[in-house]
Amino acid sequence: MFALAISAALLAGGLRDVRLLVLPEEDATYAQLADPADRAEFERIFWARRDPDPATPANELQVAVARARTRADALYTRSGLKGADTDCGQLLVLLGEPPEIVGRETPVHFDNVQAMRGARRPEIWIYRSRPGEAVTFTGGELRVSLDEECRFAEGARVREDLLRVARSRVVQPRLGYAKTADGHLVRLEDMRAALAAPAAAPAATTRADFPLTIEPKLLLRTASGEAYAAGLLRAELGLGARNGAPVPPIAATVVVHAEDDAGRPVGRYERAARGTVGADGAFVASYGVPLKPGRYVLRVTLATGEKASLVMTRIDVPDFDAPGLKLGSLLVYPEGGEPSADAQDPYSAFTVGALRLHPRLGNVFTTADAFHAVCVLYGGQADPATGKVSLRARMSLAKDGQPVAMGQPETFDTTSAVVSVGPVPLAGYAPGRYVAKVEALDLVSGKAQTGEAAFEIAP
Repeated sequence: MFALAISAALLAGGLRDVRLLVLPEEDATYAQLADPADRAEFERIFWARRDPDPATPANELQVAVARARTRADALYTRSGLKGADTDCGQLLVLLGEPPEIVGRETPVHFDNVQAMRGARRPEIWIYRSRPGEAVTFTGGELRVSLDEECRFAEGARVREDLLRVARSRVVQPRLGYAKTADGHLVRLEDMRAALAAPAAAPAATTRADFPLTIEPKLLLRTASGEAYAAGLLRAELGLGARNGAPVPPIAATVVVHAEDDAGRPVGRYERAARGTVGADGAFVASYGVPLKPGRYVLRVTLATGEKASLVMTRIDVPDFDAPGLKLGSLLVYPEGGEPSADAQDPYSAFTVGALRLHPRLGNVFTTADAFHAVCVLYGGQADPATGKVSLRARMSLAKDGQPVAMGQPETFDTTSAVVSVGPVPLAGYAPGRYVAKVEALDLVSGKAQTGEAAFEIAP
């Protein structure tokens, strides 16, 4: 049976039924909990982090998991082992039913599996990437080989893809496993209250202990329906190597106060960051906030030690669920260098579900780099006669107003879709200023939208 490095403590607990959903860092936290009350609270937080819509009484993911386990019990139960506890059952919980199953001789579709219960044979379950989904499988396809006992061998590629899917199920990343001063887990209700409580007044409004700049980068719709805005901060701390010794990592706190268009506080969001200072003496960290449609002012404070500075930015958040074609941010970022899974990684605000990005401040690249560009389309309209959606989009690059590269048009039949290119090696491009552009068209409504992102290739 699969491994995925799940601890004995967790396998003995209430989450053994969904072991493919458990992240490695969650497993490590759970293994350190000795108090049964803390373990019970952990499980409540675990499901709350994966609740697509906290405003509804039921957790939709838990309902879907229960349904998948019932289906697995009916298909794969054998003497001494419930079907939901087999690897086949765990795959149903995480990925759902595969579009295709290939046996030793002939391919079969999932609906035909029931007839094979009495005489299982080795199979390959095939899942394919689909436009608009949070996770793209390596190479566009995930193939899981299962033996006669419904067990799969855990190869590196399978393990990586399964983990990325599991991360994408975390749609409430602001909820975590923080501890109180006495070492117990902070209760779920207390966390929610702290996150929802608006600040009486913006913090550190008069502080300017060091130069601080802000660079908004990302705006997209999350699985819970809210928008998510993220960006980078650059703090010029004036720190540098002394006597040849590097500057040790520093700890910082990023606090965002959001105000609506009328100046009313609507939320306070805080994250810890720990990282190294660059050779230029600056520290780069990220911020990320969930926002409903509207116009906002974000007051962002970065504090480290006894010093703090504040910077402000304005943001307009569209209603991504409203009818009509809309674009999220066109994000340009370098190949490689994705942030670690550590919640205190300076770039952790760019971990959105399974998407973990490491954007570059200023979008400055060199000819030794390769870059990606990605944009999400929303609001595709269905044809009243056929019920079908048809979106078309393509990427292009321009230098000094002249096109230098043009991608192939892509067509999507979903109401939302992800348009992306990369990695694009920059070795053949001349130094200078460039603009990446996405052009999108709803072929049903005729509505068009464009998005742009400037970047530079340094000599």
